[in-house]
Amino acid sequence: MEKLVTLTYQRRIAILSQLTAEQVAALNEFTRYALLSQFHTRHYLKNTDWEFTGLVIDPYYDRASSHRGENLYCDCRRRLKNQFILRSRSSGRQLKLGITHFQQHASIPEKVAKEIQAGVNEIHLYMDSILQRYVAGYSFPHAAFDYVVEHGGFTNRESTILYQRCQLFANVDLPLYQTDELALRQLVRELKNGTRPRLTKKQILQLKETIATDWRQLEQQLTLIQFQLSEAGVTDQDLHRIKSNGINYALQRRKSRFLVHQWKEITALTLSKARAQLAIKLRELAFYALILGDEEKFSLQQTQIRQSLAAHHISVKGSRSFGVREAQKIIEELSAAS
Repeated sequence: MEKLVTLTYQRRIAILSQLTAEQVAALNEFTRYALLSQFHTRHYLKNTDWEFTGLVIDPYYDRASSHRGENLYCDCRRRLKNQFILRSRSSGRQLKLGITHFQQHASIPEKVAKEIQAGVNEIHLYMDSILQRYVAGYSFPHAAFDYVVEHGGFTNRESTILYQRCQLFANVDLPLYQTDELALRQLVRELKNGTRPRLTKKQILQLKETIATDWRQLEQQLTLIQFQLSEAGVTDQDLHRIKSNGINYALQRRKSRFLVHQWKEITALTLSKARAQLAIKLRELAFYALILGDEEKFSLQQTQIRQSLAAHHISVKGSRSFGVREAQKIIEELSAAS
């Protein structure tokens, strides 16, 4: 195993400056997904008044000389790379915080704040490992990934974190984290030896839990986008129309209009139905990519949306459906008014 070494700030900046915009976006989506997963699986805030509702990452925070889009800020106006969105369970109050201000602004116990900081540091260490592998000459193991895909190694396993990370990094030719690459090469060996086992009941449950977590993260991303539209001046009536149109768009060409409303419901479904619910949620997110278009004030939201869709290997195609056009008109009128 390679020893994980934390990069200095200057060294990290130097390596990031060598990456393309697409590679930076992929790294930040890797970080965002990992942070979201930590909040959901480690339940950091379970004994506090706060719930975690979203995360926004500035992909160009470390590139001050070539920064694009809007900056992110803590509620104290400090510029941020990672902006965590918290909501009070008792009052509904929302906070936008950097990781170092959880205790100061949300009165979150010091022990919990330290646990969260340790989790963030752990993920940054993983990202540093990927950057070090990149400068050492490693690239994405396309041959291994292609072999596994062509021989059905990911069939019924498309929801796994390994598959999603492979999809994300293959598109931009970044090396995988070492344990991910070892797992991928193990799949190759199993397929060549004919020992790739069928999914067990436990593995199916784990896959459904992964899908449920993914669905939950997408739902939180949608909730955050809708809140930001409201903050930008979209009326409650128009926001209701946008939400309805988004759901209708997501359900187009589907025989059933069945929808789950809570992430926990997904684990009770069959694997195929769980995947269908995730596909619907992804299509709903694609709806917002279509309606926000090239509006400058929503450029950051667009970046986050497209990163999430790219991580699931989904491209956004144009649409002339009534719901999309109606929502686009609302956004256009909002921009014209401001």
